[in-house]
Amino acid sequence: MSTNGAGPRSDGHDEALEGALRTAMRAEADTVVPAGDGLARIREGIERRRPRVWWQLPSLALAAAAVVGLLVGVVALGLRDEDHGTTTLPPANQHSSSPSPTPSQSRSTQPSPTPTQTSAATETSSNGPVIPPASDVWVYYLMDNGQAGVRLYREQHLAPTVGGAVQTALTEMLQGSASDPDYTSVWPGSTKLLHYSTSGDLATVNLSAFPTVGGEAEDRSAQQVVYTVTANNPSIHRVKLLVNGATPPSGAYDWSQPVQREPMLDVQGLVWILAPEQGAKVGSPVTVNVYGTGYEGNVVLKVFRGTTEVDAKAVTTAQGQFASAQTTFTLPPGDYRVVAYNDNGQNANLDERDSKAFTVK
Repeated sequence: MSTNGAGPRSDGHDEALEGALRTAMRAEADTVVPAGDGLARIREGIERRRPRVWWQLPSLALAAAAVVGLLVGVVALGLRDEDHGTTTLPPANQHSSSPSPTPSQSRSTQPSPTPTQTSAATETSSNGPVIPPASDVWVYYLMDNGQAGVRLYREQHLAPTVGGAVQTALTEMLQGSASDPDYTSVWPGSTKLLHYSTSGDLATVNLSAFPTVGGEAEDRSAQQVVYTVTANNPSIHRVKLLVNGATPPSGAYDWSQPVQREPMLDVQGLVWILAPEQGAKVGSPVTVNVYGTGYEGNVVLKVFRGTTEVDAKAVTTAQGQFASAQTTFTLPPGDYRVVAYNDNGQNANLDERDSKAFTVK
């Protein structure tokens, strides 16, 4: 029996659970004060934003699952502080058929927390390591579709090699651009990686600038760095952020301590389209592969040719955790766009999560 006043009472009520529910119901999205192109795009999404439904709020979704006695295993997974070991993923490095990318060209892929990474030095000579001119790296970006807040989405980029995998990825994140036009970044365009070092599971990232915009966009930008670093070096679990050797300035957050990955359910895109990739040229039937979470795991896929919907199917991922699913569409040659939607958990409306344009050869 509990002796600290928390837990089930004799009348059958659970005060701790009720407190969790009240806290989750009071949660509100932070205000973003953006500037520049990336910030303007995030502002547009926030202006369109509708209130989050219960299954999008991890604490409330988990509490509700506990109340009805469902998804016991999912509850335990959702309470973890990090995402390693909580996902169901397709094999690494699956890509749809498309021309080999040139350096700085990106290709989105499955969001494995521990991806297979191309080494920065793959050959040796009498003069030492031979550094390839380009390396495959994971890069995270932001998107706000107006329904779930500012979220992280990832692409795989073949980027000009700069030192090791993490340095290459961070340089690409700061100075490159996303393949998907819906993805963006609010880092100042002049930001450079000044220094990168590691000590055990701690990485130190020293940058020349920081997006001191406050609110959700600033927090997600810090997580953009943390997720990019840890995706390219899974042995890193903490990241110390510096700007010109000092703690980044901020009116909303204290960046003086190392930062860890926030839980995937809180910051990662709820549904990603893994294949076809943005701009891919594929044959028919077209395999559409998604990765995500949602109310009852339901993801609706619609294919458009121009503004005309030509086909639609539903697949099942997971609720309270992330999982992958796929289906196929038989399409004649032409240009298309596939859009992934989630049930909002309240009515028959669907919320758009991600989209990819592709061509059937």
